[in-house]
Amino acid sequence: MNTTPPTPTVAEDVGEILTALADQLADGPHYRILTEADRLALILNEVTTRHGYGINALQLDRAVRLQAPAVDWEITHGEYALIVRRAAGGAL
Repeated sequence: MNTTPPTPTVAEDVGEILTALADQLADGPHYRILTEADRLALILNEVTTRHGYGINALQLDRAVRLQAPAVDWEITHGEYALIVRRAAGGAL
């Protein structure tokens, strides 16, 4: 009998990371402006905290970046948290 828990799929990991990002952005000052560099740093930090470094983390980082839209306009942390939560499939 195998007692090893099933490994989450990439889709599940992406959803969990996006939800964690949305929570992190919503917990902070909502009015702060989010930059593209901030978005990339938040994603990388969350992926490496959960999965360390390596090819799996790299693939997951790319998958999360594809789901979380790039920031090429002025947007606050609170506004972007709503966008990311929707991308994660969560309720607004």
